[in-house]
Amino acid sequence: MALHGLDLYHVAWVVPNLSEAMEAFGITGLRWATPVVRTVIMQTPTTEPTSVSILVTYSIDDPMHVELIEHCPQSPKQTEALGIPHHMGWWTDDLQADIASLVGEGYQLQAWMVGDNGKPSRFAYLLNHHGARVELVDRAAEPQLRAWWSGQPYP
Repeated sequence: MALHGLDLYHVAWVVPNLSEAMEAFGITGLRWATPVVRTVIMQTPTTEPTSVSILVTYSIDDPMHVELIEHCPQSPKQTEALGIPHHMGWWTDDLQADIASLVGEGYQLQAWMVGDNGKPSRFAYLLNHHGARVELVDRAAEPQLRAWWSGQPYP
């Protein structure tokens, strides 16, 4: 799989304080979805599935979104060096196949949401040899995210 530019839909920062970051980024004209706490089961190649709760928001205007995630100790949601994005997110129509394709191209599967079958589900983070992190997000999540961006509560 080659990542397709038209499927790139967000750039994310993990920040020390979500409210302060929203205010700082808001000066650029970004408007935000209501922040929510999301709890998901995540796993890495060296850990067992673990419950992780994150405080998160997205900018709401298309076509490109900014995701802000408050630093979450003991999780893959760690603050990067000041000013460095945590990841760039792409929609995928086949999460499992695209993970396998990127791994075949030299990416390292770094962390993922664990599905009911124990396999990656909804999203996965992969790292290339340059240190750039990619998030693949199952396109099935798009309607929920778009509803949230339009002002509805996050399901």
